[in-house]
Amino acid sequence: MNRSSCFSFMLSMVVLSVPALAKAAQTQGCPIAKSVYRDGDGKGFQLVFGPPPPNTPYHATAVINHPQQRQLYRFLVTQSSGYGSIRLLDQVNKNAKQGKSWWITFFDQNLKSATPLFLGQETESPKYAVIAELGSYDYYQRRGRITQNTPPFLQDVLWIFDHCQ
Repeated sequence: MNRSSCFSFMLSMVVLSVPALAKAAQTQGCPIAKSVYRDGDGKGFQLVFGPPPPNTPYHATAVINHPQQRQLYRFLVTQSSGYGSIRLLDQVNKNAKQGKSWWITFFDQNLKSATPLFLGQETESPKYAVIAELGSYDYYQRRGRITQNTPPFLQDVLWIFDHCQ
């Protein structure tokens, strides 16, 4: 192989490898606290996780957004010691005795449990999530106020991992 053909071969390998490397970089190392999920019903809702507030015992924050209304709900993400259940605590009422909280559980692509035992130590966001009873809460909070200019009811939706922030 002469120098010119060797250079062409190496250049073509680099060009072919760049998309694969970019995809690997996008999927590598995305903990839950950096993940964005979309609603499985395709209504435009997003469940967006973010870093925890500084100097707090929380593991992350989360918001539910919709194109018609930013931050429909805001949560603090906490995890109980022992079993490891993850809960979304209503950020408006930070006191757990006064505020409402919801249990969230995660599943892998085979629908097997993927809720991390220690939130923050996981390196990949699970494929799916379910937030127990948030649909009925949303209905009773927003019934009578749903119009063409507001997001539809949330319902009990399957959240699908969309991307890493």
